[in-house]
Amino acid sequence: LASLGQAELSQRDILEKAAVFPPVRPDRPPASPLPAGHKMPLGNQKESDGHVIEYHEALHPQEFWEKHVKPNVPLVFRGMKLDEPAYSLWSDEYLREKYGDQHVRVEFKRENRQTSAWRLTLNDFLNRYRTENMYTVTVLPEIMRHEVKVPKSILCGTYRKYLQELNLWIGFNGTRSVVHYDADHNIHCLLSGRKDFIMIERRYQLKLGLGRKANNVGSGFSRLEPDSIDLVKFPGVLDVPWTHASLYPGDCIFIPGGYIHQVRGYGRTISETLLFTPFEGIEDFDGSDCTEEKLKYTKLSDVQIYWTYEGGDGDIEMGYMNPHVVKNMILTEAKQYKKGLTKKRFIAYFLQVTRRQL
Repeated sequence: LASLGQAELSQRDILEKAAVFPPVRPDRPPASPLPAGHKMPLGNQKESDGHVIEYHEALHPQEFWEKHVKPNVPLVFRGMKLDEPAYSLWSDEYLREKYGDQHVRVEFKRENRQTSAWRLTLNDFLNRYRTENMYTVTVLPEIMRHEVKVPKSILCGTYRKYLQELNLWIGFNGTRSVVHYDADHNIHCLLSGRKDFIMIERRYQLKLGLGRKANNVGSGFSRLEPDSIDLVKFPGVLDVPWTHASLYPGDCIFIPGGYIHQVRGYGRTISETLLFTPFEGIEDFDGSDCTEEKLKYTKLSDVQIYWTYEGGDGDIEMGYMNPHVVKNMILTEAKQYKKGLTKKRFIAYFLQVTRRQL
């Protein structure tokens, strides 16, 4: 906290009082046949097992790989984003003036995965999001990338081939996600507001109303209503251990691909999420290029990200597969045929994979 000014500390005090987290498990009502936490938000059914592991300095890429990426262990980096321009510049007024003509993808505040997103200019969105039921989660426009820094822990080595997508999130009071997991590893960094994370290991997916993961299907979400857990329908929630983390401006959380989580936002929240593809089949980290020079401050605009959005693009699509992964899948499939992968077989294989991802 030493690097924060008095104004920032006062704002943090306000955010810390926005909601009690982690929640304290309530006692069961006298004579009630229902367990404590029934029809209450997720987290009230069982006490947290503790904080997600925290660091106050970025880990070297090799150490990040060995301690967290390879074993799929979440972490929090405190203050990682305090020195990037976006942290100090991205007020609503600044974003309107500099990037108001850019288009963003918009959803309802309380995610349900059943409704479709729509599209607005950033200016229109910023004029409405504080009073209407909406928030944006969108691919960060290309023109904004120079104001974002790449986390030091993924600046070199094996990570550089797998930097997938950079997303921008903006919301206001009351945003919350469903219980879900994502295909890719991601580093979610908060620039404004507060976000609370409930983190759950993937092996508890069936107790949370998540089906078993199908081949070539990267993400999944639960049928649980996170604001009102029905312990009659989902009694297994009582047995699910979880850890927790609260992010404040400048903080980042690493969420491994496939790790179940649920998120709530308070105040004006703005964050960036850098996705990188899980390294299936890769056991050892190649850090041969991890020199001191390589680990210096680097703008996002100076590295290759596979999927981007530029003003004027027809679509703002998210969740595309990594080209390296697609190539490896096709080569693996081709090896099954002595005469190679014919056009007919490729089309059949392509349709099979894309149907699984819908």
